[in-house]
Amino acid sequence: MPTPRRELLLDTAEQLFYRDGFHATGIDLIQAESGVAKTTLYKHFKSKDALILAVLERSSQRVMESLETQASANKGDGIRRIQAPFKDLYSICEEPDFNGCLFNNAAAEFVYSNPEIRALAARHMQWMQAFLARLLEEEGFKAEYALVLLPLYEGLLTVARVQDSQPAIDETLRAIQQLLQA
Repeated sequence: MPTPRRELLLDTAEQLFYRDGFHATGIDLIQAESGVAKTTLYKHFKSKDALILAVLERSSQRVMESLETQASANKGDGIRRIQAPFKDLYSICEEPDFNGCLFNNAAAEFVYSNPEIRALAARHMQWMQAFLARLLEEEGFKAEYALVLLPLYEGLLTVARVQDSQPAIDETLRAIQQLLQA
């Protein structure tokens, strides 16, 4: 069961990992920023890697719940339902602390050093692809299009780290419409 201190540690760690990177963020900084005693931190998380996994698992769950809620609300909207997660990127990518996709960031930093963290990031991407495939099927489109949509979605998150994302999102929405109307 989550405790307030555990949640505070997860919140603080997620913010710091997202902003500064996983390797660049040390346990001492997480402890200092959260104000939670180091013994309490280690009571909840046996290691930094365990904390990273918990952050990623919680973040993945939040993303899934948010996308599922949105998908339920837009059921039957056809192309608009498929475009909805992409339209959300307008606001996500404009957030002042935006730094791409947390899961891609983790996969990149741990590509060789921690297979468990990389696997969790891969599971999240697999879920995203399956989610998009399910939406496509439910709206009467080919589920295989998810193989195109997932890289578009993740690509937008990458592009937005270094340039204005709005033109790319606009073009992606048009491309999705053309793909699905063909």
